[in-house]
Amino acid sequence: MSEFSLIEETVRETAKRFTERYWIEKDKAAQFPKEFLDEAARLGLTSLLVPAEYNGVNIKVGDYVGLVRLVSSLHGVAAGDLLMAYNTFGAHPLFTLGSNEQKRKFAERLITGEANPCVAVTEPAAGSDTLSVSTVAERSGDGYTIRGRKIWITMSHITRQMILVARTSSPQSGRRSEGLTLFLIDPHEHSGIRTSRIDDIALRALGSCEVFFEDVHVPREAVLGEEGKGWRALTGIFNLERLSTASISLGTAELLLSKAVEHAKTRVVFGRPIGANQAVQFPLAEGKVWLEAAWRLVRDGAEKMDRGEECAFEANGGALLAAKSSNMVADAAMQVFGGMAFAQDTGIELHWRNLRLFRVGPVPEELALSYVAHNILKLPRSF
Repeated sequence: MSEFSLIEETVRETAKRFTERYWIEKDKAAQFPKEFLDEAARLGLTSLLVPAEYNGVNIKVGDYVGLVRLVSSLHGVAAGDLLMAYNTFGAHPLFTLGSNEQKRKFAERLITGEANPCVAVTEPAAGSDTLSVSTVAERSGDGYTIRGRKIWITMSHITRQMILVARTSSPQSGRRSEGLTLFLIDPHEHSGIRTSRIDDIALRALGSCEVFFEDVHVPREAVLGEEGKGWRALTGIFNLERLSTASISLGTAELLLSKAVEHAKTRVVFGRPIGANQAVQFPLAEGKVWLEAAWRLVRDGAEKMDRGEECAFEANGGALLAAKSSNMVADAAMQVFGGMAFAQDTGIELHWRNLRLFRVGPVPEELALSYVAHNILKLPRSF
């Protein structure tokens, strides 16, 4: 049996300890799933993309998205998002952009499950227009002074590994992509950083916050990659993020689909199972087809990334198709369960709420379509 197969088998076995009740209660209480994270770290799930020389698991992106999909199909969005945070926001940028000093400092935290990585990009005014961020990092002595505000930054209140996006210079020659810089910091080591948790309806177990940076001084060594070249670095992170969130949504939709199919087989109304009706069968069957189609696009993108090829179309298209198909399945599951879908104890509404997030982020459907229209079909830019 291969190492990857062993990981899969162990993940399935571990799922018996963290039942759906566990995730329902964590969501209700808006409580962080530390017990699950500790187990994930023990199994190596927080260091899947950490190189072997740093004691990581070091698997390919294609295998990684498969594991994210599997974990999400067993536990739902919050568990899958934790894996994404550690590997897509933590390991991937650290080992593709980081200095040796940064790797030494942060690698161990990924392995032990202490990092809780996040990427602080989104701002209240800029939204999805990343090039319009207003957070600034000004040269100051032996480093930079950072001022600004971010919003919807998941796990930022408990992170020990934050990638912060700030503008270090104004764009030159009209190129808005110039002048963005990434900083890799541990917020616990800097004064002037304050978070305020948002009372939201998705990913409640992990938590998202507003983050305020008030004259935060960071050393020059905190720069991740090259100063002023942050946009190009971000696109690589964004592509892997979109492949990851697509895998999360597809896995969670498979969880909902299996619950809906089982309910359709066993729920008897008017003397026969409701699953004997085409009105119940067809939405579930259509959902299955769409989920499989979306997965093939995601898998192709992951394999391209492993080969070092451009995968922006697959990342954007996969995120779009996965979000639409998973929400199709979620709506079908709500209909199959009827009134009981609105009872928190069934878990249906939990997955329904969490899956709705992916039609808005990390890339809104409209921006994904705009990317395809302009960059693939060569239509005029619409944004």
